[in-house]
Amino acid sequence: MDIGIQAGRDVMDQWVAVTVKGGTGQLISHVTTTLDGFPIGDDDLNPPESSYQRTWQKVGSGGANQTHQVEVTAHDQKGNEESASKTWQD
Repeated sequence: MDIGIQAGRDVMDQWVAVTVKGGTGQLISHVTTTLDGFPIGDDDLNPPESSYQRTWQKVGSGGANQTHQVEVTAHDQKGNEESASKTWQD
């Protein structure tokens, strides 16, 4: 699976965009996303799909010199799991 994460700061909060693409013959069945340790997404794909995309606006908090981390875990139709994370500072 190929997991893509984009994220950034708005004036008072954060935005997060996640994409997951399955490999050859691989279908995505479940994706979880956390921001700073708090769940923001827990999506079952039924039926499983070859790709997944979701964007969150106005999540978390923003402020000068704060560090943030998004973690994404994706499962395929066979139960295999892959994770990725992105860390940034306001």
